Amino acid sequence: MLRYCFTFLLSFLAYTLSAQSGYKITARIQGLRDSTCYLAYYTGLGSGQFFVQDTAKADAQGNVIFTGSQKLPEGLYVISISQWKLFDLIVDADQDFELITDKESVAAGNPPKQMKVVGSMENELFYAFNHQMQSRIEPLQQLRQTAQSDPTAAAKMKAIQKELTEYRKKFIREHAGSFTAQLFKAAAEPEIPAAPLLPNGRPDSTFAYRYYKNHYFDGIDLSDERLLRTPFLQQKLENFFENLVYQSPDSLSKEADKIMSRAKGTEMRRYLAYWMTSRYEQSKVLGVDGFFVHMGEKYYVGEPALWDSSTVTNFKNRIAILKPLLVGKTIPNMYQTDTLGRPLNLHDLKANYTIVFIYSDDCGHCRDSMPKMKAFYQKYKNRGVKIYATDLRRDPKEWRKFIQEYKIQEFTNVIDIHKDAKTAQTVHYTDYLKTFDAQATPTIYVLDKDKKIIARKIPAEELENYFEFMLNQQAKKKS
Repeated sequence: MLRYCFTFLLSFLAYTLSAQSGYKITARIQGLRDSTCYLAYYTGLGSGQFFVQDTAKADAQGNVIFTGSQKLPEGLYVISISQWKLFDLIVDADQDFELITDKESVAAGNPPKQMKVVGSMENELFYAFNHQMQSRIEPLQQLRQTAQSDPTAAAKMKAIQKELTEYRKKFIREHAGSFTAQLFKAAAEPEIPAAPLLPNGRPDSTFAYRYYKNHYFDGIDLSDERLLRTPFLQQKLENFFENLVYQSPDSLSKEADKIMSRAKGTEMRRYLAYWMTSRYEQSKVLGVDGFFVHMGEKYYVGEPALWDSSTVTNFKNRIAILKPLLVGKTIPNMYQTDTLGRPLNLHDLKANYTIVFIYSDDCGHCRDSMPKMKAFYQKYKNRGVKIYATDLRRDPKEWRKFIQEYKIQEFTNVIDIHKDAKTAQTVHYTDYLKTFDAQATPTIYVLDKDKKIIARKIPAEELENYFEFMLNQQAKKKS
């Protein structure tokens, strides 16, 4: 009998430990039949992107059971039904619970109007909050549709919006220790107080912007890595960098450093560094390569423990190429010869503005760009503009044929072909890829009279617009 009790006790303990270390999430969806369902979490890497954690099939009674022997990473998840509808749920430390609803409620929208939660306080709070908010949002939407014909609609909408705000504040205050409260606090916008008066007695017109920007991340705890499995952090970052930060390397670096100073935990720091760096690696905004270099040096090369060794090595190599080519730096010299075989190096070319045009004579996009480059040159050559055009294929016959075909004799046409004085062998001095980052052709640089880089990698079709903008900016500075 003692042996039996001991064996039972061991079995019970083993079951209890297994239950504590694993998960069992049951969705009972009345009316659902034989459908494949997915348990997934928000990745924080893009709108509507999820990572599928588990798959299960509904039985004849609509029961869907997701189970596993290891705890799930905590965060905001979705249950997707045959990829046609989904609804949110919270996965926290307690991972043995039930969600009871019906097919019609799920089909009507997220969150389902009918939802019973068993065994999860977080999900009870989550659905209670959402249902209370939805009960106020629906009449608000109806009022918006009748706003033009109903003179009282504006006041009613304002009252409902105030009620929504007060309810959210009260909920967050009363349930401050819950992840649900943390979620909705993270999603909230900063409330801007009245602007202070300037010495002239007028309200400070820039106060609202500055306050909003400075307090934008107040509601987000960047030590809580559960937020990585929600859409809120990514949405906040997108809005902040798109609409609140001036797109220059210095401004971007300053704001990124502020965010990183608050980020705790390996996963959080890795996500934030990756999101900000990758966003500006191939940015359409000119001149922000300096931000990419800053992030790479400080948070990749500077924090190698966050990454695998190949990632750190790749950043070191990429930074070594980009750093000498940042806006404001003097471009490395390019050693070339002209159509008569005479040396004509880039730094020897005298011009108010030099457009370096690195192309390949067999490149379709380069050929498409040529009419635009010619039109640009004709318009601005009297302003001291010269085009230093080099064919990276280094085939003299095709190079000359290309010049004749497109009638670009007015350009400064050069090629990287030289004769070694001792051996008379043909040699090449220019590494287009490593020294000039010509990963794609054409690659275009805009230089000032001192061969300092003003802009790089501008599409040929945008060159004229950029140049006009640059000249206007210079004129404003002078005036």
